[in-house]
Amino acid sequence: MATNTKKKRKQFAVLGLGRFGSEIAKSLFFNGCEVLAVDADEESTAAVVGYTTHTAVADVTDEATLRQLEITSFDTVIVSIGDNLQASIMCAFLCKDLGCPHIIAKARDEKHAKILEKIGVDEVIIPEADSARKTATKLINPKISELMELADGYSIAEFKIPEEWSNKTLFDLKLPSKYQVNVLIILSKNKEFTMPSGDSVLDSTDMIVVGGMTQDIKRLGDAISRLTE
Repeated sequence: MATNTKKKRKQFAVLGLGRFGSEIAKSLFFNGCEVLAVDADEESTAAVVGYTTHTAVADVTDEATLRQLEITSFDTVIVSIGDNLQASIMCAFLCKDLGCPHIIAKARDEKHAKILEKIGVDEVIIPEADSARKTATKLINPKISELMELADGYSIAEFKIPEEWSNKTLFDLKLPSKYQVNVLIILSKNKEFTMPSGDSVLDSTDMIVVGGMTQDIKRLGDAISRLTE
C-alpha cells in the first residue's frame, strides 16, 4: 500500500470486520486515511468495499497471510476480533512478533484485555466497558457533554457554560487556580472555535473544552451543576 504522494496519508489495517471493526474502518476512511480491511468472511468484507481503500478475504491468524499483506508497513494495525478469543490472541501475537509498529486490539472482557497487554499490544479497547463508563459519567454529571479519558488519569471534556459565566472572561473565572483545569477551545453556537486567552469573553451559548486530571474535571462539572440548579 505504498503511496507516492508528497504528503503520505496515514495507513491502517483493520483485521476483523464485525460491527466494531467495520465502523472503525469506515471512520478512518472518511477522515482521509488509507485503510486495508480484512476478514475471513467474504460477506463481511464485501460490506465495506465502498468505505475502504483495499479489502482482503483472508485468515489473519496465519503468519504467511500477514506477511503477504505486508502488515508491518501500516502505521497502525487494529485487531478487532472480539468474539473469537483464540483468533484475537493469535492475530495480535503474530502482528507483534512480525514487528508491527503500533497495535490496537479490541478485547471481550478484562481477562482478554490482560492477555493482549501481556503480548505487548500498545492499546486495548473494551467497547462495552468504555461505553458504559461514559454513560455512567453522563448520568452522574449531566453537565459533562463529553468526557474522553487519556493516559495517566488525564482527560478532556466538553461543557455548556452556565448563564452566570456569560460576559465574563476566562481570567475572571480563574478555572486553572480554582479547579486545576485549562480551557483548550471555546466553541460558539455556530460551531466555530477559538483558541482561548485570558481576556476571551464567554457567551451564554458557548461550549468550552477543558483539559486536566479526570477528578478535577469532575469537580468542575459538579460546580457547574450547582450553578444551574
